Amino acid sequence: MKQVKLFFILFLLFLIEGTVLPHVLPLQTGDHFEIVPAFVMVAVLLIAFFANVRWGMRYAILFGLLNDIVNTSVIGVYAFSMGLSLYLTYLLSKWVNLNLMTALALSAFGVLLCQIEVYLIYLMIGVTTQPVTAFLIWRLPPTLVLNIIFTLIFYFPFWHFLSGMDEEDVR
Repeated sequence: MKQVKLFFILFLLFLIEGTVLPHVLPLQTGDHFEIVPAFVMVAVLLIAFFANVRWGMRYAILFGLLNDIVNTSVIGVYAFSMGLSLYLTYLLSKWVNLNLMTALALSAFGVLLCQIEVYLIYLMIGVTTQPVTAFLIWRLPPTLVLNIIFTLIFYFPFWHFLSGMDEEDVR
């Protein structure tokens, strides 16, 4: 039953990323700041850290593919990037004691890694023409700030929800 709730939480975050936030926040302001919410990425990282890495990976690939289908013109870029970022960040998490600060830093690292992967893939196949310096100055810092704030707000309720799941819920 908790898996169904978990799926709906992730789906709600996916909907908020694509439908609500563009009307609440100025996600693009001319040639300057570009904010990319990655709330689902943060949530699947927390699932991998505190519940089960296999479920985190499944949800990362599923919602990455859903993001590819709904929001982009190239299928598989977000699915690949979210899966790889989650896996590498999870491997890094095994070396630290997980608490709020390390989960915050690892989530920021995972979002950073995913954004860089997507940018590099799009740059290689010619989907984007944004210069690297513009990406590093105008897109990455605002994206990280938004997702760090989201992680601070979302961490404790989601951690409490995940800690209430028993072994049958995460298999």
